[in-house]
Amino acid sequence: MKQLVRKIAGISLAGISAASLALILGLGTPSGANADEKDARSLVKAMSDYLAAQKAISFAYDADLEIVTKDQQKLALASSGTVTLNRPDKIRSTRAGGFADVEMVFDGKMLTLVDKNANLYVQVDIPAQSTIWSTS
Repeated sequence: MKQLVRKIAGISLAGISAASLALILGLGTPSGANADEKDARSLVKAMSDYLAAQKAISFAYDADLEIVTKDQQKLALASSGTVTLNRPDKIRSTRAGGFADVEMVFDGKMLTLVDKNANLYVQVDIPAQSTIWSTS
């Protein structure tokens, strides 16, 4: 059961990580823009202040994992998903693709992972002090 939790959590976290990286790269400045370091710092500070003030954040993402076979053939595995964060302690994430249809929900007390293809789910109680959004 613990292995299933780790596997599904790894899949969901991989999707979230890929989406976060795509978001960061997509928000980069155009190559023709010339901003000095002070302007760049103030823009990053303004962006982080804005995000920190938000009570809810959500985004959708598309991800492609490219695999090269032993025969040098490239295969692309496409998936997409959503992430919704509601502060201080709620998160919902979905990921769907050719090999996965998973959902992760954390309601502040319990983490639920669902693998819709395998018709499996697992729930784990999470103590309040271990939430990643705590302000302490």
